[in-house]
Amino acid sequence: MSRQQTLRRRGKEWRERFAALLLLIPAAPVMAACALAIKLEGLLDPRARGPVFFTEARISRGRVIPMLKFRILPAATIAGLDLSQPTHIADLEQAGHLTRVGKLIRQWYLDELPQLINIIKGDMFLIGTRPYPIEKYEAELARGITRKRDMPAGLIGLVQSHKGKLDVLDEVELDRIYWEAFQTYSAWRLLRLDLRIVMRSAKVQAEHRGL
Repeated sequence: MSRQQTLRRRGKEWRERFAALLLLIPAAPVMAACALAIKLEGLLDPRARGPVFFTEARISRGRVIPMLKFRILPAATIAGLDLSQPTHIADLEQAGHLTRVGKLIRQWYLDELPQLINIIKGDMFLIGTRPYPIEKYEAELARGITRKRDMPAGLIGLVQSHKGKLDVLDEVELDRIYWEAFQTYSAWRLLRLDLRIVMRSAKVQAEHRGL
């Protein structure tokens, strides 16, 4: 990576860490409401009991990070996971193994809100490519695909902004497009792309696409 690319990456990282800190202020009441709802459901339904947060090992820029999420799976499902190994909870979520509160939280993608803390810590960016589960990352590396090692991980990205259309758009190609932009765009042009991704992702969220 050239000096210019390094400076652009650092500028983006600190800009987005600051943005995540600001976003955490209005997000805090929403996160508190989610946490309270998770706990209240656990009081009413033993099957829904468990911790408020769930930490999953993911890959960000070639290293393992503890990615935070709200727990939206039942206690029995959590108990059946080997937390010392890659968990692939997304597969369980997509299969419908959710609590009642979890279904509502996931419908609005609120289970991802705790990742603002990951961004503030510098584990990932606000805009990038989604952090990958370890096993899937290693399987891609074995095939010579290095996208998740090279690319900046983020809370949202081109893939998330195109949810609901991935049957006609290739996820790998969308990641490649963002990686090329990340390496070649000026800081201002990259910022404009990131803002478009944010707006498109907000529309996806409002329309509940890609669930």
